[in-house]
Amino acid sequence: MDWLTQRQAVISKNIANSDTLNYVPLDLKDNHFKSLVSRSAPVMAQKSSHEGHLSSSPLKGDQARAGKAKDIYETAPAGNAVILEEQMIKMSQTQLDYQGMVRLYKKHQEMFKMVLKGP
Repeated sequence: MDWLTQRQAVISKNIANSDTLNYVPLDLKDNHFKSLVSRSAPVMAQKSSHEGHLSSSPLKGDQARAGKAKDIYETAPAGNAVILEEQMIKMSQTQLDYQGMVRLYKKHQEMFKMVLKGP
């Protein structure tokens, strides 16, 4: 949760400096939570129990394909590289992640209270 709070502060700073000359937006490095979980959890292969089930093979033919993420962002004539829409999306995602963590923490506390109360 601390990482999310720090990221929110960095994004707010980016938005506040959206009109500053030659300002380059900042962001925190990813916390690599997925890699920590993947190292601790055993890997299980997918297996279909019926031939009619969807396969886990890559998409073929005219099915949807993933596009490459945008690497180069636009820069204003004044040298400012802050894109407000992008920053607002990052801010919204950070808020959603934080709210999810708060709900998870609250459920965790409720489970402890339930155990301590007993039947």
